[in-house]
Amino acid sequence: MYIVVKVKGHEDVQVNISKINNEDLERWGIEGSIKRELILDKIIENEANPNLQDEVEDEEIIKGYLKNKNIFTQEDLDKWMRNENLDNKSLRTRARRHSKWVKICERKFKNQAATRFLKDKAKLDQVSYSMIWIEDEALANEVFVRIKEEECTVDEAILMSRNPPQGLKIGRVGPIEFRKLPDALAELLRISQPKQVWPPIKIENGWAIIKNEKTWPAVFNREEKNKILLEIGEEWISEEIKKANTKTSRTKV
Repeated sequence: MYIVVKVKGHEDVQVNISKINNEDLERWGIEGSIKRELILDKIIENEANPNLQDEVEDEEIIKGYLKNKNIFTQEDLDKWMRNENLDNKSLRTRARRHSKWVKICERKFKNQAATRFLKDKAKLDQVSYSMIWIEDEALANEVFVRIKEEECTVDEAILMSRNPPQGLKIGRVGPIEFRKLPDALAELLRISQPKQVWPPIKIENGWAIIKNEKTWPAVFNREEKNKILLEIGEEWISEEIKKANTKTSRTKV
C-alpha cells in the first residue's frame, strides 16, 4: 500500500507503508503516536453511533477542532497546516474524527465531568502574575521598595531582569491554570491577594519579586466540560494502550 506525501516545493513522493516496520517507527520517534491513533480509531469504530448524523456544519466542527488545538488566528492555522502537511480536505477529515471522539466522551463520561471539576476546581482556577528576577539581593530589595512606594512600575522592573535561571518565566505570565505552575509558585499565588507584591524570594542564584495580577475562578461551562471530558478520554486511551502492550508482550513470550 502506498501513500502520497506532499512536500512543498517538490514533486509528490509515494511511500510504500508496507515496508515500514517497528524499528522505523522507533527511530522516527512516532511509535507511541501511531499506537494512540490506532487505539482511538478502534474506539471510534466500536463506540460511535452509525445512525447519529452530525447536525453541526463542517465550519463549526473545524472551529471546535482548531480551538482544541489552541489555534485561533489565520496566521497560526496556515503555519500549522504547513507543518502538518495538510490541505483543507485533510483538515475536515481530522475535524470530523475529533467531533466523533468528543461525542463518545460526552456520552460515556458526562456524569464524571462535574465530579472531576469539583474535585480539581482549585487547580483549574487561573491566575496572571508578573515575575521579576534580579541577581543582587540589595538591588532586589530596593526594587521591591520602589514598587511598593510607586516609584517604579512592575513593567519597568521587569526590564531589569537579566539572565534568569533556565525555565523561569520572566515578565507578565498568564492567564494560566494553577495546576500548570510549579507547586511552590502556585501555592504562593493562591494565598495572594490580587495586586499583592511579594518581597524578594531566593531562587537559585538570584531573587524573584512576584506580583499576583489577577485570578479567575474556574467555571463549569461548555468549554471547561469538553476539556475535562477529553482529559478523561485520554486516560481511557492510555489504559487501552497499556492493555495492548501487555497483550503484545505475552504473545512474544
